[in-house]
Amino acid sequence: MFLLNTTDPAELTGKAAELFAMFPPQLGVPAPLQLLSASPGLVGLQAGAIEYYRAHPELDFPMLASIRYLAAKHLNAPACVDFNARLLRAAGLEEDEIAALPGAGGEFTPAQRALLAFCLQVLAEPQGVAEKDVAELRAQGWSDATILDAVGHAANMQVPALLMKAFMR
Repeated sequence: MFLLNTTDPAELTGKAAELFAMFPPQLGVPAPLQLLSASPGLVGLQAGAIEYYRAHPELDFPMLASIRYLAAKHLNAPACVDFNARLLRAAGLEEDEIAALPGAGGEFTPAQRALLAFCLQVLAEPQGVAEKDVAELRAQGWSDATILDAVGHAANMQVPALLMKAFMR
């Protein structure tokens, strides 16, 4: 599966073991995270990022999974698309709702849909972001911190997408 030697989940300790245990058996541990187990340092960094986003005051589980799903589609990262689609289904979205993101699907508010679309806009053309784009998100109630966190979450999908393309066969 991977070109690098990864660590068997049963052999993981500390934060890495806690991170892997967090995923229910019916969902499994995402392949990019399994790949990161080849580096204890990187899996530790990922654990910290996951802890941060799990406690986010404005970006809930469906929103974060949607950001990752849309970013993974944009980045052509099939393993991440599939995993995040499973998460969205577990959150109650139907297949047609997932396919309609960001414009429709689920019980997202117009403000949430705008933030999802903005994340895709940044991935597609970061230089095209204008002051008015940020002002519109602020007008919908998003703080600058949450705007940056959402876009950062989308941008962070570039790393697992690239690593999977390089090291998964």
